[in-house]
Amino acid sequence: MPFVEIFVSATRTPAERRKLADAVHRALVETVDVPLDDRFQALSVHAPEALIADAGYLGIARTAEFVAVRVTLRRGRSAEKKRALYRAIVAHAGKAVGIRAEDVLVVLSENEPVDWSFGNGVAQYAPAE
Repeated sequence: MPFVEIFVSATRTPAERRKLADAVHRALVETVDVPLDDRFQALSVHAPEALIADAGYLGIARTAEFVAVRVTLRRGRSAEKKRALYRAIVAHAGKAVGIRAEDVLVVLSENEPVDWSFGNGVAQYAPAE
């Protein structure tokens, strides 16, 4: 049920981009109870100069290899699960394609069951009465 957007530099190969997407999905499955077959992702590939991140915000040293991950999901996960998700995304992305932990930004956006339609113009999680 999450929808994941991954913003990555065009300097990453298509194979690396797929490995990164796989790493993010694996983290979701392991930490926030997402079913294995519940995968909806969009990779947004940008010229390196189109991904802008402050190189030292909050004392974190970022490089040009910066990656942003935005996850939209239903409300209800605990703060502990969210923190575990951040750690897992960084760990799996690092193993998969060598991205430094400092270069991974994760943003969660939560919403309600009625905010989802998986097709046919129906809110499957909140059917009309």
